[in-house]
Amino acid sequence: MSQTQRPWYVHDVLADDYCEIARSGGDLRMLKTLKILRTILVNAGIIGIALTALFLTNADATIITVLSIATLGLYNGIDAADYAALATAFAEVRSQQTTNRDDN
Repeated sequence: MSQTQRPWYVHDVLADDYCEIARSGGDLRMLKTLKILRTILVNAGIIGIALTALFLTNADATIITVLSIATLGLYNGIDAADYAALATAFAEVRSQQTTNRDDN
């Protein structure tokens, strides 16, 4: 676990896992880029499915709209928490590397 106090919205287990990935040679910058790309693609997919359901079928617009907005909100909320843990771990690993270089 980190010596610094993390913000309340950062899940400690996720941040610790990401720190461990970085320490074992993983590339957090690439992981961050892939997560952003995944989020964009999933959001575009949800919006595309919702628009298709609205314009190409006789689906109830109220139900489709509420379900799609709820799905987008839930997915992006979970993804934001994951991204916050990744960003925190990235900053922690970078500060530890800087501290280690200064000590040597």
